[in-house]
Amino acid sequence: LGLLVTLFLSANQASPSNSASPQAESKAPAFDVAAIKLSDPKAVRNGCYIKGQPGGQTFVGRCIPLRLWITYSYKLIDSQLVGGPDWIDTELYDFEAKADHSLTRAELAPMFQTLLADRFHLRLRTETRTMPALALTVDKSGVKMKSNGGPNEWEIAIMSAPGASPIPRFKGTRCPTNYLSWWIAQRENRPVIDKTALPGFWDFFIEYVPDGMADRKGPNGEPGPIMDGPSLTTALREQLGLKLEPVKGPVEVYVIDHVEKVSEN
Repeated sequence: LGLLVTLFLSANQASPSNSASPQAESKAPAFDVAAIKLSDPKAVRNGCYIKGQPGGQTFVGRCIPLRLWITYSYKLIDSQLVGGPDWIDTELYDFEAKADHSLTRAELAPMFQTLLADRFHLRLRTETRTMPALALTVDKSGVKMKSNGGPNEWEIAIMSAPGASPIPRFKGTRCPTNYLSWWIAQRENRPVIDKTALPGFWDFFIEYVPDGMADRKGPNGEPGPIMDGPSLTTALREQLGLKLEPVKGPVEVYVIDHVEKVSEN
């Protein structure tokens, strides 16, 4: 999409099954009030975001394309969302949505899904397709993450944790493995199949050098900071005790059957 967007939220709900539309719940969870409008075309496109406000009741977004909103709400990568008109990539939206109570992670994404269905008349169906993917399993060295049985809150599960080293470092807090799998998929641009069979939630730190960052240049073409560190695959194994390897297998794909431009209100 060519758009740098920072996501400040997380969710850990399971994906809907193929037997029903993702919006087929008889009493779908919904925000109490929500306002959506097209972004100001004159606005600067830097720092676009979806984020929650303190207290976990109000959530806002700025200059968000609908495709990103859908993939975020259903925890997909672009290759898992099929179909739809061109404008879902080009039209940018601002929104503000408020719930009548403080939300947990498990409640948040289904409420976004309801909002998309109500305001964009989004209808999706799921298919299982065989495609290149990555499998996440427990390495033979064993899990190196720390179990966290604390309360389920709405704050982001994996966030940047800057340190003295120029190598990117991230902190996971009460993170389920299905969210970790989606986080990895975003960075590897491939679906990640969670085969860890690890229940519950986990705390961890992970530090790695993203592909292409080791040779990056400064603003005037000068060499950037030296990035001497592990790849994501190596960091997962050495720091978290998880193994990531390429596979070709069944991946759930979401097909857009219907969508309409939102009526602003």
